[in-house]
Amino acid sequence: MDLSHYEVDLNAKCTCGCMEGKRIHKIFRFPNGMGASVVATPKSKGFSEGAFRILVIRFNEPIPDNSYCVEDEVLECPDWEQVEEDLKEIRSRSSSSL
Repeated sequence: MDLSHYEVDLNAKCTCGCMEGKRIHKIFRFPNGMGASVVATPKSKGFSEGAFRILVIRFNEPIPDNSYCVEDEVLECPDWEQVEEDLKEIRSRSSSSL
């Protein structure tokens, strides 16, 4: 699944330390107002290797404002394939369930 057109560039340095080494932190925003913060776990050796953590987020304002709040939902993914499956599910949630 091509997720690149859902990536949000926040133009800010992350202060959580997630970018140290070869770790990644990507924010995705979907048309339903939901999104995800995807971070490689400390055990990850790179972008497509190792495990990932997804924090489900809800955007507060319409595009182009990218302010968001973190939901209580955290997903642990053993690999990037599972990340893609979970992102697809978040993207397909109906706006009525928001």
